[in-house]
Amino acid sequence: MRRLRRWITARLTDAAVGAARLAPRGVIEPTCSALAGWGAWLPVLSRQVANNMRAAGVYSSEAHRAYFAQLGRHFSGALHAVRCADEIADEGIRPTFRALVEQRVVLDDSIELLRSCIRRYDGAILVGSHVCDYLVFLARLNLVAPLTIYLRHSKDARKAALKSRWYRASGVQWIAEPLGTSRALGRLGTMAAALKDARVLFITPDLARKRDDGVPVEFFGREVYLPAGPAWLAERTGAPLFMLRAELQGDRQRISIEGPYERGGNAKRRAAVQARMQWYATQLEQQLRSHPHTWYLWGDKRWTRVFRNDPAYTARVNHTTEQ
Repeated sequence: MRRLRRWITARLTDAAVGAARLAPRGVIEPTCSALAGWGAWLPVLSRQVANNMRAAGVYSSEAHRAYFAQLGRHFSGALHAVRCADEIADEGIRPTFRALVEQRVVLDDSIELLRSCIRRYDGAILVGSHVCDYLVFLARLNLVAPLTIYLRHSKDARKAALKSRWYRASGVQWIAEPLGTSRALGRLGTMAAALKDARVLFITPDLARKRDDGVPVEFFGREVYLPAGPAWLAERTGAPLFMLRAELQGDRQRISIEGPYERGGNAKRRAAVQARMQWYATQLEQQLRSHPHTWYLWGDKRWTRVFRNDPAYTARVNHTTEQ
């Protein structure tokens, strides 16, 4: 059954990409909006998203409907990028895609703080989450701050080709984890090299890990485990660490920056890494409490295990008080 679902998904993806490359621009928006509306009626996915929102304490019927509307927006952004990737351009973002991202995204004044830190340090680390429409708002940010996105390596050649088209359309530089590079220091070395070019390195560490494969943080009243890579990189390189936040304002998305993270005291390296990741988890929770519908991963299978209290992915938070 799983193989059948994957085969159907692959065929639908191929059909969507092929249609996007040929379809007029005006067809993409209503088509993706309609597909998102149908998605809200898919019993398994709709129930999974609703249950995860309830477990986090952020559910409302409005947020649930808005989540699927945001999925439609996300898919339309991806298909616009696929459609624009073959446009002729000397370098950077493709002209048609640029017009789209400038229309959809507003930059908060806090972005200037990120730009000033790039000038003062050897680059900066920007952590974010899998927010719907990130392909569009990262392209917008790249117009004012040189951006390099760290991608996890995909064994699926179809997905790799799609990513290549998306980032060619946006003009954003990207690095992927090399084949055979499984050690953390190898991955960190690749990312550190991007910082030396005085660029903003964007990483999305909002991926639930198993207990023995991540750093523990408190998130929605649970102990969960997140990748420690961004925090280790900041600790080893001294690069400032920022958090990217996004919120909807009517038909446009406003992106803003929190930070830089200020390290307190003389904590040992492992404790300092955990403190940075807790700062990130706290910022992410605040964003999701205010704008729950913007998070793409409410339907993710690993986060579903977290919100179902799977002991391999989460634990109770034990708060101790000093006497």
